[in-house]
Amino acid sequence: MSADGSGRVIERFLGVRGLQLCLEERGEGPVVLLAHGMWCDAGMFNALAQLLARHARVLVPDLRAHGRSDVPASRWTVADVADDLVAILDQLDVARVVLAGFSMGGMAAVEFALRYPDRLAGLALIGTSAAREDLVRTAQIKALAKLIDLTGPARFLPHEASRTTFSAEFRRRNGKEIKRWESVVRAMPRAALSQALRAVAARRPLLEELPRIHVPVVIAAGGKDAVVRPKWSEAMHRQIPGSRLVIYPHAGHAVPTERPGDIAELIEHLLKPGPA
Repeated sequence: MSADGSGRVIERFLGVRGLQLCLEERGEGPVVLLAHGMWCDAGMFNALAQLLARHARVLVPDLRAHGRSDVPASRWTVADVADDLVAILDQLDVARVVLAGFSMGGMAAVEFALRYPDRLAGLALIGTSAAREDLVRTAQIKALAKLIDLTGPARFLPHEASRTTFSAEFRRRNGKEIKRWESVVRAMPRAALSQALRAVAARRPLLEELPRIHVPVVIAAGGKDAVVRPKWSEAMHRQIPGSRLVIYPHAGHAVPTERPGDIAELIEHLLKPGPA
């Protein structure tokens, strides 16, 4: 089953490395693969995927432990997510993609770019980092993960997570999307929440390896991002030859949701021949 060009979304489940992962697909043409952030799901890309599907075949999985996909029985890494993405492409017989990753999905996209360079036609890194998590934040993340394991998520957790993920202006104007996003967090099992936290905290530092990336790259960030500061996007930009950096001054962390039209334009530019 594949997308039919009508704009409808086709949902399927794929057996990927011992897990059942849910995949949404729409559109026809060159393939774009979107990888969402921690505690998100494919739904965060609804507006973006709809725009991209005008010119591309858009694949949007719920990553492991997120959305409708399986929660692994044990801990996993950001690199596991990258391996899941290439396994999805293998099953669909897709040779090369433009890969766009947001936050945790962007961290996995960097791993993908370094592990599987021959599978990559272009790369969009959005609200993400290739650096090691700093020590204070690592300690905070691990403490939160342990607390969730022991007592479950606090009732205020979805609201607090959305408050840091979206800009205040977006929250005021888009209550329906905020409620949808919070409902995704609220529905996650405690194991899924804590596994994702630990994966992000323990990710490999890859900044020094970024010069190995030789496909067109665009890097985007929100100027009001309180989760992954724009300085980390600037650091990636300095390391990747020929990359393009775009910072949206008034956007928060969830740039693909807050600025889908702008991000669609950046990704569509990667679909064209020539430099980014």
